[in-house]
Amino acid sequence: MLGSVAGGSERVLPGLPREVFGILRRHWLAAVWPAALLGAAAQAVTLLHDHLVAEVLLGLAIAVAFELYVGYAELIVAADRGEGPRPPAGLLLRRALPVTVPLVVASVVAVALPLAASGLLVIPGLWLMTRWALFAPAVVHERLAPRAALARSSELVRGAFWPVAFTATLAVLIEHGVIHATAHTAEPALGSLALGLIGAAVATALVSGPAAFTISIAYERLLADVQAGHPAGRVHHRPADAAEAGSRHSGFYRV
Repeated sequence: MLGSVAGGSERVLPGLPREVFGILRRHWLAAVWPAALLGAAAQAVTLLHDHLVAEVLLGLAIAVAFELYVGYAELIVAADRGEGPRPPAGLLLRRALPVTVPLVVASVVAVALPLAASGLLVIPGLWLMTRWALFAPAVVHERLAPRAALARSSELVRGAFWPVAFTATLAVLIEHGVIHATAHTAEPALGSLALGLIGAAVATALVSGPAAFTISIAYERLLADVQAGHPAGRVHHRPADAAEAGSRHSGFYRV
């Protein structure tokens, strides 16, 4: 057991924060502005507490938009790994659209249900979140359906549970905690609606990119063990539209 934990730590942890913030530094504008918009939108939901239908509909739209951002962030990492000119943010957003629905479906199982379970039974909820923490990159880069992506995450996390818990799961918990806290406290704390929207936007921009990149790199490092012929730490491929791709390589789309 100790050997397994040590092996997982050696694969996942070394230099991970430095690599996350390196990607963020190189792509800070692409990572920050969509997250800021989502943060402001999450703050706006709290203004609709007297309009239940509108609040629910906007909340659902934001949940879908967050998963679009997750797919988009995965493509930022893939673009960072690739050679040649980096695709513009608008193109990456369009390429993330086809994986948004599978991401939404998988996130209900991998994030929403474990978070709900954590309210009553903390340990089982966090255990489930960790087992399924790597579903998003599996959906985006391997084009797996939700159920297969959850199974792939469980496969990769096996033998590296605690390193994934202290990186990917912790990143998700911090992101959700910050977004929910600022959505409900930013306006009262800052004293105006405009400042509240700005505060929520800044807080979300600060946590969403690093959280997504942390999950992506943890997946990348663990997948290196099962992807023959790919060097550790460089297994992302750059998905593209079918019309632009023309062909596939090793089951992944290439730009």
